[in-house]
Amino acid sequence: MENMEFRCVRSCWGNYAFDYIHSNSVGNSGGILCAWDPNSFRKSNYTISDFFVIIRGVWLKNGIDLLIIAVYAPHDPRDKRMLWDYLVHTINQWDGEVVIMGDFNEVRHKSDRFGSIFNAQGADEFNSFIANAGLEEVPLGGSAFTWCHKSATKMSKLDRFLISENLFITCPHITATTLERYLSDHRPILLRESSNDYGPVPFRFFHHWIELEGFNNFVVDTWKTAPGDASNGMRNMMCKLKFIKLKIREWIKSNRHSRKGMREKYKEELRTLDDDIDNGNGSDTVVNKRMEVINDLQHIDKLNAMDMAQKTKIKWSVEGDENSRFFHGLLNKKQNQLNIQGVMVDGV
Repeated sequence: MENMEFRCVRSCWGNYAFDYIHSNSVGNSGGILCAWDPNSFRKSNYTISDFFVIIRGVWLKNGIDLLIIAVYAPHDPRDKRMLWDYLVHTINQWDGEVVIMGDFNEVRHKSDRFGSIFNAQGADEFNSFIANAGLEEVPLGGSAFTWCHKSATKMSKLDRFLISENLFITCPHITATTLERYLSDHRPILLRESSNDYGPVPFRFFHHWIELEGFNNFVVDTWKTAPGDASNGMRNMMCKLKFIKLKIREWIKSNRHSRKGMREKYKEELRTLDDDIDNGNGSDTVVNKRMEVINDLQHIDKLNAMDMAQKTKIKWSVEGDENSRFFHGLLNKKQNQLNIQGVMVDGV
């Protein structure tokens, strides 16, 4: 029997790289099967019941302690209350993250049912269980209902994922969605962590960089030392551009920090020179030094102004036009064109 169970699980999983535990079926109610990749999750112990399977272990990717609970809740309200109480007690004793999934045979809101009576008391008890256990529901994409009667006259959202609040912070890209149900009356639900990749971040080149001392020589030297792929010209250029992009960002960041420090230094030096002149020590050397400091300050201010001018160019183009006389004149013209000048009735 055990060998048959292993063969059945393997046919579902696809290979031998799995571990599993299960809860047998009760009457007409199906059992619960939990299977996982031991290279991703290491089980420490487990608890099996007619209505749930609890697995305690470590998620090897980040080393967090994880409590996984697969639920197949009973229909009887009294049995359901006992199940919620037990799960709350178990979760509150666990020092780690929690993931609960399965068929809870209960809804949270009236909108989760169609064609059947909404039990407000049962929903309140279910919502209280979620709150007392410190869980949050993962928003479910796809179909609004996960269970459908064979006549399609009754539908409910009975299946869902509940996770600990902290897990949303450590894994912000967790999403859930429904899949096709085919011949089953339940839709499978899928939980996954996925992030959208919109491609490389655009590299913006600012005009004032050319005015920075040593920038041109830095670019030339970096290009010469950049690693590449001599076997393919296009790939070689891409590798060099990627490398020089990172190096330019580092150089500009360092230069901006240095420029900010130099500006404060020049301002302090200018104040000292002004004090000397006020005290009657305004020799030619002091005056010439003051002119040099002012020129250096003006050069830094010029670079900062060029930087800000380019960064605000698009914003200024949009907001400037919206506030210009031309923009308002264009609106008035269109308004005049759209005005109803009159209505003709029977030729009059």
